[in-house]
Amino acid sequence: MIIAGGGFAGIYAAWRLAREGYAVDLIEAAPTLGGNLNSREWNGYWLDNGTHNFDMRSDLGAAFYPDILGNDLLVFEDQQWATTNDKTWISGFELPDFTDEPEFAARALAELAALEHAAAGPPPETYADVLLAKFGPALAARLSPMVKKYTGADPAEISADAAGLLGMFSRVRLGTDDDMLALKRTSSFWDDRLGVSLYCGDADFIGLNANKIFAFPARKGLTGFCEAADRRLRALGVAIRTGAPVDGVEHIDGGIAVTVGEDRIEGRALFWSLPETHLMKIIGADVDLMSSAHPVGTAFFAFEVDQDAIVGPDYLHDYSGKRLPFRYNKAGVYGAQTKPDGRTYVTCEMPGHPKDLRDVITDDNAQAAWDALRDVGYLRADAVAHDRFGWSHPVAYTLPKTGWRDGYDAAQAAIQAASPNIHGIAFGYRGRLAFMRFFEDTLGDRLRGALA
Repeated sequence: MIIAGGGFAGIYAAWRLAREGYAVDLIEAAPTLGGNLNSREWNGYWLDNGTHNFDMRSDLGAAFYPDILGNDLLVFEDQQWATTNDKTWISGFELPDFTDEPEFAARALAELAALEHAAAGPPPETYADVLLAKFGPALAARLSPMVKKYTGADPAEISADAAGLLGMFSRVRLGTDDDMLALKRTSSFWDDRLGVSLYCGDADFIGLNANKIFAFPARKGLTGFCEAADRRLRALGVAIRTGAPVDGVEHIDGGIAVTVGEDRIEGRALFWSLPETHLMKIIGADVDLMSSAHPVGTAFFAFEVDQDAIVGPDYLHDYSGKRLPFRYNKAGVYGAQTKPDGRTYVTCEMPGHPKDLRDVITDDNAQAAWDALRDVGYLRADAVAHDRFGWSHPVAYTLPKTGWRDGYDAAQAAIQAASPNIHGIAFGYRGRLAFMRFFEDTLGDRLRGALA
């Protein structure tokens, strides 16, 4: 098996196949494995591109991460997170919460009750249509600017198919946990629209969160995972080629040939774990995938602070329109990066279109991020920023625009025409846990069949 791309999907697929005894050649254009997972070093800290943790709540994560990291794994049995629309924090909840606005919550509940028995309308075309059809006008009007804050995209320009990628807007909280549970128990309509916190006391509605075990690398942030993955895969016999982009793909009898610089690698099949845009150029397909996708990048500001000045949980989602950041984290604390003098770091995240991100890393926005940390209560009001750093990550993920399916289907057809021995990731499965499940349910059998 040849795997193009040494990000999370390529690492996981290589690990699964190598452990089963298959010969794997993993190709990565960057100097190291990990892709977006790699951290950057600043002021003695390792800063990740976003708020990350390793989900150990499923058997898949519980098997994979310890095998990769071994003893370099920090395990948390009670990692803490919260959400806020303004000042009130709701612990153990990541979705929009309106419990501190009783009049609005009552109006939203009344609109939902009317929707429950209304005739179904036409299938939604845009994500704005999804919000309106699912929640009614009051909630749709409040959620739309939150979506734009989180994605940098207008919900009216994003396809309805993005709903599966925007799980943070799949439910809302409009009252106490007891109030929400009483409604959720009545029908799937209410269960699909209302959320409860981890502390609701009803395991039927907590799902995976009944087990709150997460983990994180013990050294170097997520770069520690990337380095450990390289060592573990090599120990399993994976041939790793870094600093080597794929230049060509050729169908051959019984398999496929991949050109990497001056080398030609032949295998039974190719797993293309990367976005298909580059593959279109390699196989000469005239398919424009970028015009039908909205890329979401993120700007980050890290602040060195005294650990005892941090009041907030491990991470906090901020849906307020008056503050620029959409999330805060203290990876410096849970990532074991507190210095002997008690200093560590906190991070703010701000989304944006990649073309705009360079203009986001400004002194004014750094000050706005610092002000938000104190205004939201994540830091004590008297907290001091000993140092700060800003950087951007051009593309964290992409959202499909309306009409995206035509280009996607054309790309899949072009790939199969180039070679039926090229396999990729189906739409909607690029998140870490989502990909692991996709591999176990679908992709793994396809790759094993190609190797048989």
